[in-house]
Parts: sequence; structure tokens; C-alpha cells
Amino acid sequence: MADENEVDGAKPIEYSIEVSQCSTYEELLVAMANVQTERAELTNQLRTLHESQMAPLVYSLQRLDILGAGLTTPHQVGRDLVKTLSDASSIAGRMSQKVRQLDREQSRVQEALEYVAKTQELKSCIIAIHDATEVRDWEAAAQNVHRASMLPRSLVEGKFAEAMVPTEENPDSPSVALQEATEMFGALFMREFESAAKTKDVEKITRFFKLFPLIGKEREGLDIYAKFVCSIIASQSRQLMSSKVEGTLFFAMVISRLFENIAAIVDQHSPIVERYYGRGKMQRVIERIQLEADTQGGIILDTFFDERLITRRLSEIKSYAFSFLVQSFMGTAAANRSLSPAVGNSNNTVDGGGISSQDIDILLNETGVILGRWSLYCKFLAIKWWAQEPEIKSTGTSLKSAEESESEPRQTVSVGLAVPPILPDSKLYAKMNTRVAPAFESMATFFFRRSVEKAFQLDEYPSLIKLPAEPSPGSPLITSAIDDVMYVLNAVLERTVSTGHMHLIKNVIGNVRRVLESDLVGMIQRKMRDETYPRATTGSSDNTGLGSNININLPPQDKVNGFLLMLNNLSVATEYIERIIRNVVASVGDGKVVSVVSFGNDHEAVVAALKSLSSSFKQRVRELLNDGIQVIYVQVIKPVLRPLLHEAFKDATYIVQGSDNSTEDVEDKLSQQQADLVRLRFSYGWDSMMKPLRRILTAENYSRVLSLTSEQLSGMLERRVWAMTDRVNELGAIQLERDVAGIISHVSQGKWYFLREKFVRVAQLVMIIGLDEQELEAGGIEWVLSEEERKRASTIRIDDGATGVV
Repeated sequence: MADENEVDGAKPIEYSIEVSQCSTYEELLVAMANVQTERAELTNQLRTLHESQMAPLVYSLQRLDILGAGLTTPHQVGRDLVKTLSDASSIAGRMSQKVRQLDREQSRVQEALEYVAKTQELKSCIIAIHDATEVRDWEAAAQNVHRASMLPRSLVEGKFAEAMVPTEENPDSPSVALQEATEMFGALFMREFESAAKTKDVEKITRFFKLFPLIGKEREGLDIYAKFVCSIIASQSRQLMSSKVEGTLFFAMVISRLFENIAAIVDQHSPIVERYYGRGKMQRVIERIQLEADTQGGIILDTFFDERLITRRLSEIKSYAFSFLVQSFMGTAAANRSLSPAVGNSNNTVDGGGISSQDIDILLNETGVILGRWSLYCKFLAIKWWAQEPEIKSTGTSLKSAEESESEPRQTVSVGLAVPPILPDSKLYAKMNTRVAPAFESMATFFFRRSVEKAFQLDEYPSLIKLPAEPSPGSPLITSAIDDVMYVLNAVLERTVSTGHMHLIKNVIGNVRRVLESDLVGMIQRKMRDETYPRATTGSSDNTGLGSNININLPPQDKVNGFLLMLNNLSVATEYIERIIRNVVASVGDGKVVSVVSFGNDHEAVVAALKSLSSSFKQRVRELLNDGIQVIYVQVIKPVLRPLLHEAFKDATYIVQGSDNSTEDVEDKLSQQQADLVRLRFSYGWDSMMKPLRRILTAENYSRVLSLTSEQLSGMLERRVWAMTDRVNELGAIQLERDVAGIISHVSQGKWYFLREKFVRVAQLVMIIGLDEQELEAGGIEWVLSEEERKRASTIRIDDGATGVV
């Protein structure tokens, strides 16, 4: 095989070589042989396949021939039916074409008739316009111009109308005649409106105002009406400003009257504009009115700043040093009231810095009223503006009625009133935000901080003579500064919130919070640290109730009382602030248009700022109160509590002897030997120690002191019981439990019952001492003592036999 495939030394030929790859004649022969072989194999395969499939195909073809023969009759019937339908379709098509042609002719005739009718109407309108002009019937003339303007423009300018409409009296083409009539009537109505406006002829003003939209002069009518309205507003404003400046609220009254006049005009004339001009047209008038409000309001505010010397006042406020507060914190002259520029002055006396607090209060009140009326005016404009929008179904209300609209069913605007687009571009809006509001913020912050300073300058302590057993919840013992500061705080917050200016309210609240936390709390903290800190002094005290044979170094009573009053100041200030914030939040409203703050989410922001003020101050005071309560315990109570407990248990023995054959009751035996001596001693000393505190401290502060003292007392009792190992027998355990229970009962009596939780450990401890091993294993008790402590407690008691006690 190798010899046959080798030619002249060539390499063996591959049988699988492709024809396109052959390079020699021998390779081509081999490839062709392979092709022939494959062809023969493929032919055999196809012949086999054809033979195997031929019989089914022949059978299928025969069936098709039989079925084809059966379709001959239906085919003939279908062909006849198609011929019949084709003839009918041809007839129907011819008929339909005739009908359509007839319809076209009829519609053309109808269009021609309508065209002629409208041309006749156009002609009659032009003739009526001419006749009405002759008799000066301007309503009829305007109505006919309006009728003509409703006709198609193509008809008015068409050749047919130009040929048919002109007459000898009206030779001009219809379009020219209508244009001239419109311009003539526009100028005429303008003159008549202005003439009526000068004479204040309301009937004539209304007559010509409603004719402008009929002749296509809506914008001109609205503009001249807005001009007329603005002239009224300007005249009234000038009249108010021309009067003599009298009273502390003169400018607030003037700007309020300006806004009320605008509101009354818009409220009264909106239905007229909407009736004759359509919905939304009043917005154009409101835009022009707001421009006039910017001018007149700007004049009022500029005069207000000049007459009231606001710029000078703000400069003085900025340079005021608050010497008393600063030097008090520096500690250089802690109680020297002569540092203050206002000590001993009357309310109207000018401070050392040249500032009268009363003058600032008056200016602050007037500025607040101005901002409040501006806020109310903005809400009124928003209501009126969005009432013109078709998607907002709302009815407006006047400026005065907006304050009382809670009872009016007309008010239907939802939460989140949007600012109308005319306000952000308003000059008065910018002046209120950039000049009036910052002035109010500066004066409010200064007034509050100066009031805090003056309150501490004039601070007076309450009389502590003949105090009741418990202070009245309605009149806690505090210094006068707290009442003064809280009164001013309530006034400042209410006045600020009444402005309705969200950013201003948040800024003032932030400033007030800083003054409260830094100045008010800081002054109280300084007094607690430097003036009233209860430091112990040498010598003995005879007010402990422990007997004269025990010397205890206690702080002076005046220092203790002063410190207690400072704690009361903090606690009562927190309570007052929470109450003030609740009232102010309620006054803000529920976020609707009737509330003080109505735009967007401003309501939520203001409420959050107010609540943040209360929570922040409470957190700041809580830390200082806890430290102060700890000081009272360490400096005043702790030096007495340990000797008091020692004195109560003095000479007390808990190894009680008795006869084996005695039938006397155990309680009787115990009462004979020791009775309630421990409880009585403790009660006397406890009351002597705690009642002076209770007479001064508020219920909340006394509860804190009592809670801390009870917790420490429980630990002392527990340590004392642990130290009684081998000094308690079975009968003594009963007396010990009775004594401890008496102490606990006295401490937690009445409304202080909750303090029993502080003594759970020691109560269980003395209970275990009196129980047998079987009773301990009975269970049913929720133990707070660990298992190891319970085992240790059971070893404190000794058996009578072990000690030889009978």
C-alpha cells in the first residue's frame, strides 16, 4: 500500500484529503476516488430510504385523490356563491357612492347656509354696533363686539363678507370695522373708568369694568382696575401716615390697617373679577396690589425704623456687656450688685449701658405685632392666590376672619399651604426677612438675657420662718429670680410664636435655650458652688436628735437652706418650662391654615424646636440636680445617718433568754425585754434629720433625696446585720426582723411606700436569719440574695444549746 501511494519519493497520500487541498495529480485521483465512494454510499442510503418510505407516500397520495374528488361539488357551489356575492357587492358599492355624494352635497349646502347665516350675523353685529354707538348704549355695543369676535376669523376676513357686509353707513370691511370699534371702545371705556374712579362712582366703575372683557381688553381692564385699587390703598396709607405718631403701637396699627384694607378690597372684589373675567384672573390684580403693598409697606417700615431709632437700639444692644453675668461667672465679685447698671432702678430707668429694658420691651412688642400681621397677610394672599387655581378647591377669607376661621366652614385649605409665587420676589417680603425679623431676634434675645440678669440682680429669698410640714405644691419655696425669668420666658415665646415666622421662631428659641442653659443654670450653679455650698464647720450640732453627747460637724443651716432653695429653683424651672412649652405648642395650632405657622412643614419645625428647648433644658438640669442631691446627702445627711443608726441600735441585744417550760407568748417576752425601742429611737432621729429638708424641698427633690438616703440606709442596715454573726438567737431573730421592719416602715410610710424596694435585700436577710433550714428549702420566694449569701445568712443565728442560753 505504501508503494502505491508513493510516487517519485513523495510522501504517502492521506485518504481523507479534500479536493480543494490537493496539490498533485495523484492526490486528486485519490480524492476523486473517495468522492465516488461516498457518492455510491449516499446513493445506496437514499435508495434504501426511498424504498422504505414509498409505500406510505403512495397510500397518502391515494387518500388525497379520493378526498379531492369529494371536494369537487363544494368547489362548484362556492364558485357560484362568489359570483352571486360579487354582483351584489357591485350594486351596493354603486348605491353607497350615490349616498356619499348626496351627503357631501347636503353638507356643503349646510355649510354654505351656516356661512351665510354667520355673515348675516356679522353684518347685523356691525350695524348694531353703529346704532348702539349713536345712542351711546355701551353695553349693547360691547355685547355686539363680543358676538362678532366669537365668529371665525376666516369668515370676518373672507371675500364674501367683504362683499356682502359693508353698507353705505359702514363702508369699511368687517375686520377693519371691528378693529376700529374695539380700539375706540377700549379708549372710551378707559376714559370713562378713570373719570368714575376720580369721582368714586362705584356703579359707573363696575359698569365699565365689566365691559373690557367683552371687547377683548381683559388685560387693560384688569390693569386699570388694579391701578384704581392701588390708588385707594395708597391714599388710605398716606392718610394714616400723615397723622401724628402717637402710642406705642402706632406703626403696627398703620401696617395692620394697610393689610386689612388690601384684604378687604381683594375679598370684596374677587367675586366680581371672577364673574366677568373668569377664574384665575384675580391673580393679575393681586400681583399689582402686592407691588403697591411693597411701596407703602416699605415706607411704613422705613419710617418705623427712623422714628423708633431701631438701628441705634440694635447697636446699643450689640455693645451691651452684661457685666453682672460676666463678672459673676468670673467670680471676681460674686455677690456685688453694685456691678450692675440697674440695681435699685425703677422699671423705666435707663441701664448703665444706655438701654432701657422697658423701651426694648415696647419696641419688641410693636415689632412682633408687625411681623404677626405680615404673617397673617401672607397666609391670606396664599389662600386667595391658590383659590384661583382650578385644582385647589378652596374659598378665601378676609384678613380679619382668618384669625377666627376655626368656626367658619368656608376654610377648607389643607395642611401644607404653599407660598404664592408673588411673595419671594416681593420687596416687602425681603425687607421683613432681612431687616425686621433680625431686629426682632436681636431685641428678643437681649430682652430675655437682660431680664435674666436683672432677675438675679434683684433676686430675693423666701422667708423660711414658720414653714408648714410640707410646702404647698402650688407655691414651692424658690427665689424670686425663677418666677421673674419664667414670666419673661413665657412672654418672649408667645410673642415670638405669634409672628408666624418659622426661621425667626427657631432662631429665637435657639438663643433662648442658650441663655437658659448658660446664664440661668450657670448662675444657679455658681450660687450652689460659691455662695450656698453646705461645707461642714467645727463644733457640735444640737438639731440631730441624737443627744448632746455626740458631736457632729454639720454645715451652717443658712448654707443648707440656700442650697436647698437652689435645688428647688432648678426643679421648679424645669416644671415651669415644660408647662410653658405645652401652652405655646397648643397655641401654634394643628398645622392648618388657621394655625400660627401654616406654610409647608413650618408647623412641624416650630413644634420640634419648642419641644427640643424643653428636653434640652431638662437634660441639662437633671445632671446638676443629681450632683446637688449627692452633695446634700454627703454633706448634710451622711454625717448624721451613721450615728443615728448607731444610736437606734444602742444597747439592743438579740440573744433573748427564756424558760424551756415557759408557755408565755414569744411576742410578750420580746416586748418585755426590748419592745420598740430601736424603732422609736430611729424614728425620732430620722424625723429630726429629714423634716427640715422636707419643709423646704419640693416634692420631686425631696423624693430624690429620700430615695438616695434610703438606698444608703439599706446598705448600712445590711452591713450591720452581717456584723451580727453569733449574736442572734432564735428569739432574737424575731426581734431583729421586727426592728428592721419598723425602720423600713417608718422610712416608706404614706406616699413613700415605693421606697420599700430599696430595702428588699436587708428584709430578706433578716427573714432568712429567722427561718429554719426546712423553711428555706420550701421555696416560693423570689430571692434577690444570691445562693451563697443565703447560705451565709443562715449561719448568723446561733442555736440556744450552742451558747448554753436557756
